[in-house]
Amino acid sequence: MIEPTIEGLGNVPSSPTLVIPNRVDLSALRAIETALGGRDRVSWMVENNLRPDPEVMMYLSQSRSAGFLYAIDRTGTEELVKMVRDRQVQGRHVVLLCGRPGQQPAAPTDIPGKMLSFADGSKLSALPIYVGMYRQELSGSIVTSAPYDRLCIHIMPELKPGPSLSARVRGAWMEAAAEQINDHPVLQNTLPQAILQSLTQHPDAMIIDGVDDSQLPYRKLLVYALIMAEKLHKRVTNRRLGIILPPGKLATIANLACMLAGISPVNINYNDTPEDFRYQVEQTGVDRYITEARFTHKQQQFSWPAPRDLIYIDRELADVSTVALKIRELAIRLGKTDLITGRLQNRPQQPDDEALVLFSSATSGIAKGTPYSHRMLLSAVMQLSSRMPLNQGQRTLAAMPLYQPVGLLTGLLLPLLHGLDVVTYPDTGTPRRLCELAHNYGTVLTAFSPAQTNTILQAGKPEHFSTLRYFLVAGERIPTELSQRATTDYKLTLHECYAPAESALPVSISASNPAAAPGTPHIIPAAQSGTAGAPMPGIAVRISDLNRPEQSLPPTSPGLIWIAGSTVIPSYLKNRPDATTCMRGKWLCTGDVGRLNADGLLVISGRKARFSKIDDDLVPHEAAEEALCRVLNVPTADGVRRLAIVGVPNPRGIGEILVLLSTVHTHLVPQDLITVRYGLLNARYPASWAPSRIIPIKSIPVLPNGKLDYPLCYRGTCQQLGIPVE
Repeated sequence: MIEPTIEGLGNVPSSPTLVIPNRVDLSALRAIETALGGRDRVSWMVENNLRPDPEVMMYLSQSRSAGFLYAIDRTGTEELVKMVRDRQVQGRHVVLLCGRPGQQPAAPTDIPGKMLSFADGSKLSALPIYVGMYRQELSGSIVTSAPYDRLCIHIMPELKPGPSLSARVRGAWMEAAAEQINDHPVLQNTLPQAILQSLTQHPDAMIIDGVDDSQLPYRKLLVYALIMAEKLHKRVTNRRLGIILPPGKLATIANLACMLAGISPVNINYNDTPEDFRYQVEQTGVDRYITEARFTHKQQQFSWPAPRDLIYIDRELADVSTVALKIRELAIRLGKTDLITGRLQNRPQQPDDEALVLFSSATSGIAKGTPYSHRMLLSAVMQLSSRMPLNQGQRTLAAMPLYQPVGLLTGLLLPLLHGLDVVTYPDTGTPRRLCELAHNYGTVLTAFSPAQTNTILQAGKPEHFSTLRYFLVAGERIPTELSQRATTDYKLTLHECYAPAESALPVSISASNPAAAPGTPHIIPAAQSGTAGAPMPGIAVRISDLNRPEQSLPPTSPGLIWIAGSTVIPSYLKNRPDATTCMRGKWLCTGDVGRLNADGLLVISGRKARFSKIDDDLVPHEAAEEALCRVLNVPTADGVRRLAIVGVPNPRGIGEILVLLSTVHTHLVPQDLITVRYGLLNARYPASWAPSRIIPIKSIPVLPNGKLDYPLCYRGTCQQLGIPVE
């Protein structure tokens, strides 16, 4: 039996309280009992249809512990509160014990939401306790039951009574989980160390090039990466190096070579404008770039640096002699890779050192540089693999560019660190071939944007996706029509990712709802319509007032979304003053508006910039756009934007007006505004959602990742209406 570590003993109150651990087994139960003052100070409460495991129940029976059974569907709230208070009058802490409901892997708690809600609005205070169970490995490290190697118990400060007590308990659990995971021993390594260990343990796993079906085993991948790292060590003095390559074996070798040489790779968006590219160069200080000669000819619209600044990886590797390859292969077989990599780095790397740099998608203006540390990236892989378990020998399909966080995580880091085969393809614009690759190689995980997902489904058949357990969709919310079509026509569940660039890991991923566990009807939902799923393990979420960020709100109240955890950046590149205002200690403001629902699932309402105050109403632009699409019968499943709401200063007075940018309207007549207004009212939408103006437009500006280019829409609308832009 593992001896638990306990933190926060000083938080145990002297007077009896309601104690709510997120889960227990026998080891945790005994430790909690001791921390609360012993058996005579504790009374247990157990839901009849969700009893703890037999070991716990046997212990309670044999030790004659005080407690009571109740039925959540039959025991009234007032009666249940009275039962708790009666035990507290006897001088006992009352501890809520729970069994194993149906739930997704690495779920934060075993307690369904409705089992916590009885305390909301009562005069009961609560003592949250977070019980964390972990394995000493990177893959599937966060578990919900034995076997485990580490058992960590964190007693949080007591929470005052109130209408949102259950939501505040969940918030406390999330914060404790984030702290525990950040201290996991696996995260004391660096990314190159972990990748080297994985590649030597899984030498036969491979990269499969979807262009020509060629295969590169990881043993040879490591050889080429070591050789390229030695070349970079001799020729590159900058601590950062740009990589301009699509997904594939060369991009993988380039990124791995940089890491082995102690250089931070900066994966450049090869669809960027010249202005955006120049800005990224200025921010990172990059002066050399790895690319492929053939790719420079294919991507001619890109503003390529001078040839003298380019390192052509295909030519560099073509010049490698057979003798050089054999020497590195021998060193790898003899386990001497540390000798090679040790002399490539000018100084030993630390877990919190910068590992690589990406840039955000510029949804609120200019893109921001997001430096990711070794700890952040290792933690992201650990947390993702805990929520979405994969086995060695399984295959992923990687076509999302590596300059996008989800593409980097699923297409590079996850396969390399877990010994998975990865099928790569350099272009998301050939959906038929992507369907063939998914089917021919039996891939289990992939990631695309909503628009790309739509074209892939149109090009495919249900059998193409029969092996895909995890089809991640990132960059934008999944249109309801697209999600329903995937489920109905293709028997495919799309997993929506809420993935701000400030986190190396998506904040939340929707998943298939679990089946009920044996012996109980209770489940903890993993997805619901209109939500982005549950926060990932180790991600803490806080909600603040929209206009007063320093004021926290109950997690179930709409407001600004703040995140914390080991995968969240501590600062932007160069500590930009205008960017770091959204950081308060360990918390980072995403700029999005949302809340957690009663089951702990995240509801995203949109960007803060995409809300307008119309009279006394706060209008969410994205919800208004969805409503207008329904009223005007505008298709949405193909991912093409045809409408966009913009809030601009009222040119005739104080406040804002809503303007509808529309590709649907070509020649406006006065009746169009009336049709829109009464269409919304007849569909029971608020009158404040109706636009004051409609501007016909040929196309709605979007960013490369598919998100609305709102700053450009705003500037263009103001210019059209003669409104000065600040």
